[in-house]
Amino acid sequence: MSEALSPAGVPRIFGDVPPFMAFPHVQNLASVSADAVIVGMPYDGIATFRGGATRRAPQEIRKFSLLYGSYSFDWDFDLQSHIAVVDNGDIDVVPGDNETSYARLRARLDQMLSAKAVPLTIGGDHGISYPAVSAVAAASAASLGLIVFDTHLDLSESFGGDRLTRASPLLRIAELDGVDPQRIVVIGARGPRNLPEWTPLYRKLGITVFSMEEVERLGIDAVAERARRIACADGARLYLSVDIDGVDPAFAPGTNSPEPGGLTSREIIRGVRIAARDGFAGFDLVEVAPDFDNSSGTTSVLAGRLLAEALFCLAACKGGMQDAWRHAHRTGDDSQPASNNHEGSKD
Repeated sequence: MSEALSPAGVPRIFGDVPPFMAFPHVQNLASVSADAVIVGMPYDGIATFRGGATRRAPQEIRKFSLLYGSYSFDWDFDLQSHIAVVDNGDIDVVPGDNETSYARLRARLDQMLSAKAVPLTIGGDHGISYPAVSAVAAASAASLGLIVFDTHLDLSESFGGDRLTRASPLLRIAELDGVDPQRIVVIGARGPRNLPEWTPLYRKLGITVFSMEEVERLGIDAVAERARRIACADGARLYLSVDIDGVDPAFAPGTNSPEPGGLTSREIIRGVRIAARDGFAGFDLVEVAPDFDNSSGTTSVLAGRLLAEALFCLAACKGGMQDAWRHAHRTGDDSQPASNNHEGSKD
């Protein structure tokens, strides 16, 4: 991974696209043993705004991921000392055909899960979370909880006559066997693009929603801790989904539906670290739209960082070093938690 800072020395998947963080590109999963597998799902279905914008996300996020190495100053360890990671490339999607494209993702994830590897999927739009979660849910008899960082609740029965679009993943997931809606948590909901019928529906289903007002009032640490307890109640496994529009467009402008007033980049990094503290069974990052990003690729840079943080959480869990980022470089009086931890808040 020392060559990760020298892009010319990194092998390419195709064209100028490298594997994520320069991890090995492995096409045949039967030939390798890995703890975590990166896969791209460059699918963008029916859009309410900026249609087709998320198809290039996997390739752009991979390019900017070369900014990161497997050693993190924050965590003070090399993740490759604890887990093996490979990049399995992209799903060969069929534009305009949700059902076939989703089936292809589901089949690929089934292979990873059969090999006991944790899948991390780079979308694509948020609709891809449904086949991804369904694969993880079906891989074990144990129940599955879900934490979603998102500005929207995505609870439409259908959009444009299609039940498998980015408008419906949370409702489709709530219908899955093995997923109890009372173990579904949304963090960061806000704004006037949420439909009025979604609010009574999430309450009826028993989904927990932490609005941005609650994140501001309680702090991201307290919210993410509570979310993990809800999603993982009674030993449930955890799936994490990060819709980049949950982040304020000041920090992530390149997305399908930008909504002001969201999480900062620092908050989403902390949120992922805390939510994924004890590991997870599946992870996805969706709705990055490179064509609408700024010239510095700010959104793809953050997306790559969040995927890296998820991998460090897996490595820390396996190595028994959860929360290493909290104290790796602490100096002086370390008896007091950070001011925004809100340790006193209770459920």
